[in-house]
Amino acid sequence: MTHLALGLAGPHLIELAGNPALLARWEALPLAYTVLGIDRIDGSGPSPVTLDSSAIGASLAARTRQARFLIVASPQRDQPYNLARRVASLGHLSRGRSGVLFGAADAYAVPEPGGLPLTAATAIDAARVVRALEQSWPYDSVIGDRETGILVQSDRIVHIDHDGVYSVAGPLNVPEPPTGASLIAWYPTGPDDVVADSAPIDLIVGPGTLLRPVAGQSLAEILTDIESRAFTPVPPGPLRAALGLSAPARAVGGRPAFAVPAPNPSL
Repeated sequence: MTHLALGLAGPHLIELAGNPALLARWEALPLAYTVLGIDRIDGSGPSPVTLDSSAIGASLAARTRQARFLIVASPQRDQPYNLARRVASLGHLSRGRSGVLFGAADAYAVPEPGGLPLTAATAIDAARVVRALEQSWPYDSVIGDRETGILVQSDRIVHIDHDGVYSVAGPLNVPEPPTGASLIAWYPTGPDDVVADSAPIDLIVGPGTLLRPVAGQSLAEILTDIESRAFTPVPPGPLRAALGLSAPARAVGGRPAFAVPAPNPSL
């Protein structure tokens, strides 16, 4: 086996969050990445217990130094603006070790009457909004220039003016992580969910690319299984670099959200 990625369901997230010994074992594994809550979007149905994927991601980002992970998102639960804010915040907390995995349908969410169609097109459009919003405030625009008193080159913060399934003006109120835009992945569950060369998807994650626990397998048993396997370790570092993925292109010509800042030396 080559590089190994792991998919964890709701009960495993409970174990991982509440057991420091299991957390340490997981952190020590040189995995490519772990999907947190794959059962939300893989069609297997909801588990009896779970944790919110982005909440456990924030906890793990603060408690680990090398583990990489993808939180799971879908249009039923995650409005693109709020999701973009969480994704960008996780990118800062994890120092680039995190990303987001989209799927078309969420097993834990109840579709709202008259809501958006639960299709790949809806989810991909949400992913486009997340990418554009995360890039709407460039990290290197935060300059903290004491001589001029200009803290942020605010004229470089732009509206995204997205008009698709979702209509979002932006910009985001969180700067892009210093490691760049977060990795965005896609999980297809059937022929209607297959996307090809669809920006902003950086990575396709499928059943054949993840080690999945068997029914009833505990987290301790999963970790023991992985520890006994021969696979190519992935050294510590940001998720995008670990997978050999280049940085996404940045849109040009966006409408500035603020005027060019004037010097204010008194600051």
